[in-house]
Amino acid sequence: MAGTDIVMIVGRDPRQELSGGHSSYVRSHARAAIRAGFVPHLFCVGEEASPSETELGIIHSMASPCRPFRQMLAAAHAGPLAAGVVRFAAGRRGSLLLHSFGVWGVAGVRAVPSLKREGIEPVLVQSSYTTYRDEARSHVRSAGTYSLRARIRFAALSCWVALAVEPWERRAYLGSRVILINYESVGRLIRKRHGPKAQLRLMPYAAESAFFDRDPAPKAFGRPRTVPLIVAISRHEPRKGIDVLLHALACLKADGVQFQARLAGGGPLLAEHRALASRLRLDDSVTIEGVIPDVRPLLDAADVFVLPSREEQSGSLALLEALQAGVAVVASAVDGILEDLIDGEDALLIRPGDPAHLTAALARVLTDEPLRRYLQVRARATFEERFSAAPFSAALGSIYRDLLAEAACAKTHALDAT
Repeated sequence: MAGTDIVMIVGRDPRQELSGGHSSYVRSHARAAIRAGFVPHLFCVGEEASPSETELGIIHSMASPCRPFRQMLAAAHAGPLAAGVVRFAAGRRGSLLLHSFGVWGVAGVRAVPSLKREGIEPVLVQSSYTTYRDEARSHVRSAGTYSLRARIRFAALSCWVALAVEPWERRAYLGSRVILINYESVGRLIRKRHGPKAQLRLMPYAAESAFFDRDPAPKAFGRPRTVPLIVAISRHEPRKGIDVLLHALACLKADGVQFQARLAGGGPLLAEHRALASRLRLDDSVTIEGVIPDVRPLLDAADVFVLPSREEQSGSLALLEALQAGVAVVASAVDGILEDLIDGEDALLIRPGDPAHLTAALARVLTDEPLRRYLQVRARATFEERFSAAPFSAALGSIYRDLLAEAACAKTHALDAT
């Protein structure tokens, strides 16, 4: 690889979590950095220490006795990650850009003093798609219809986030030169949670699938097909509203609307949602499949993509993949989704947490073939206009170059002053 080295502090090895939103977000940034002419060095936690060259850049795995659980234990892994970054930078001079993701940014902050002692000027960049406290609290707010065990689980996680995660997140955010966000909704959360000192910069982004774009598979118009296929791709967590979708599908079935549905994704409520589907007598029309590493074939087969979230904080990578595949979208009018889509133009937007409203929207798009075709065409057009790989890569590369140039200029002025 040739180009300017940058450090990405990513926490978990992004190759090992193919269906996770965080790792997908990391992979898309690594690919964008490469396209922009940089060489990403991704620092993560693994079972053994070993660097390896991959299509995502150079992955540096730091040995740790405990496996990362999302970002809940980021502070415990910050020391080894910071030490690994310092070892990597040894012998260098000038500026080094450190791009961290979420709470993992605390490792970058911890590396700063040691890097400066080595004569290296670190430039800290942070990417955020939510604040962990707001995400945790959204699960608690949304868990009321679930089992007592599930409610206790999400309440306990929320307490852990408040006590052990949020302080480290604040340290990472306030210690960064700039925080990159994709949504104004995320910016509002960060300012509310961490104060006005956080330096935010809004930029475009894309799902990793955008880097492997091809024409969408033809849909079923003009060809015989038994029933339309509804697809949902999300984690099985309270805020994602899968229970709302299942109740809406039960209403559609009771009303005689023809459909098949496939729900993909893992998560702690997978078993509860499967049990709910059985209680609603949906076993013959709804398949809850769990994790599917490659969702593109599923989206190629889909007529309708549904995102029934109660809350999102930001947007949805699965939604961007559906737009890319040219699937008609029905989604909740919440948080970053309102920044991505216009109701009746790009998608049908529904009130979050409202099964009746979701039922009506799905019935409309399933039974109105011209509307469904229009939304499918608009989905692909929206992807090409706003969520393709080229503008994302250009924006990320421009930010990297600007920040490195600012650091070099500041160092020159400091030397002149002495």
